[in-house]
Amino acid sequence: MRTIVGAARFLAVFIYTICCLVIIAFVFPFQGPESRGRVIRRWAGRLLRWLGVKVRVNGQLDEKAAHDTGITPGKTGRLILSNHISFLDIFALDSVLPSGFVAKAEIAKWPVFGVIAKHVGTIFIERGNKRALIGIGQGMQQALKDGKNLLMFPEGTTSDGTKLLKLHANLMEAAVRTQADVVPVVLQYKSGGEIAVKAAYVGDTGLFECLWHVVTLPDLTVEITILAPRKGDDRHALCRTVSADMAAVMGVVDPMPPLLDTTVVKAQAAGV
Repeated sequence: MRTIVGAARFLAVFIYTICCLVIIAFVFPFQGPESRGRVIRRWAGRLLRWLGVKVRVNGQLDEKAAHDTGITPGKTGRLILSNHISFLDIFALDSVLPSGFVAKAEIAKWPVFGVIAKHVGTIFIERGNKRALIGIGQGMQQALKDGKNLLMFPEGTTSDGTKLLKLHANLMEAAVRTQADVVPVVLQYKSGGEIAVKAAYVGDTGLFECLWHVVTLPDLTVEITILAPRKGDDRHALCRTVSADMAAVMGVVDPMPPLLDTTVVKAQAAGV
């Protein structure tokens, strides 16, 4: 019985993909950014329901529009930082906080999914190209100034959900320069109340293998915990604060060392 249900849910992914392409071609051209945000939120939630994945949300932001359209006109946007576990992460987060995604440039070349990514506000990063990174930072700053949600996975890769990896601070500079709120978010996939490591798209696990695990896991739930927004004048200090916040919620060891007080550093340098 579970195999039959899983096969039906597996098929739903292909139907969903076709629906997305139709929306991009015939709906998005006639809509403004806020209307597109609502469509993205609704369709992200729809995919999770079709896959039998429940969503449980803890916490929320004061700005209701950030949850509805992902845009707050006339106000600075938010940089959302989340741990990264599955290919479902983007859909789970978009169903609660519709956002422009900051992703590696290779995704733009993916068949079908690359096309979808380009039309939902994705900002692509060409790693190793310093000149391109400067442009990306400027693009992120402009998006934040326009009041948009931006989503980034600062670990840079996926984990199995049982730990937090070291966060990278570089692209947090856009939030520092615009004084935008940085919103830490923790994702946890659970089945039967326990962490579901099979839902992770990690290691040698293939995409379709991961998808099959997702559609056949019993009572799969993604818990989304939205933490208090942070601000800072230094991306490295901000990164450490966010890491500590996320690790505390997950109940794991913080992979990043605490930032030493500058007075302590100066005293150590003077040999005091």
